[in-house]
Amino acid sequence: LRLWALSLAHSQLAELFKDMILGAGLKSGIENPALAAVATFIAFSMWAIISLIVLMAMENLSSFLHALRLQWVEFQNKF
Repeated sequence: LRLWALSLAHSQLAELFKDMILGAGLKSGIENPALAAVATFIAFSMWAIISLIVLMAMENLSSFLHALRLQWVEFQNKF
């Protein structure tokens, strides 16, 4: 259940970042095509970096919780 909750939180955060960062970059309203391309590139770069950081943090938390659960269930039963 904990791993499912982390997965659900990650998917919701990814959707939020996509809507807020990429949406703002694509709807910037810049008339110049070159500047619009630069704004889109910057928005995509920000989205990729933030998504990667959140993905790594959530996966590290997921593996930590799984290891902690195994430690608690498997090791603590011996005492």
